[in-house]
Amino acid sequence: MHGKYTLTKYFWISCAHSVPGAGKCERIHGHNYKVTFCVDGTKLDESQMLIDFRQVKHVIEKKYDHHLLNDFPEFNPEVGGAAPSTEKVAEIFFCAIEQLCEKKSNQPILRWVEVQETNEAFARFERA
Repeated sequence: MHGKYTLTKYFWISCAHSVPGAGKCERIHGHNYKVTFCVDGTKLDESQMLIDFRQVKHVIEKKYDHHLLNDFPEFNPEVGGAAPSTEKVAEIFFCAIEQLCEKKSNQPILRWVEVQETNEAFARFERA
């Protein structure tokens, strides 16, 4: 049978950050980020999955959970990174998950990553 599979999954991580030029958010503060991602593809892997979402969570959680995002070069403007706004966090997480997808034999496609910072604010990153 021919068709396409889509997997959407979310998980939570806790991070701190400060965003220069963003008023009170310039001060270090933390969030419980809800990270949601969507992958699709036409082939499953040897485990009959598009991607093991535990691996996706591990890639993000292992590096960023319970850390100050500004400590990472990708979130440090002084070394060529970008301030860790919600938009940039979504983009950086997208790139990390996309690299994981590219290593898989069935080549799932990452469609988007959404990072929810508060109940009222979230950002989504997807390739144009």
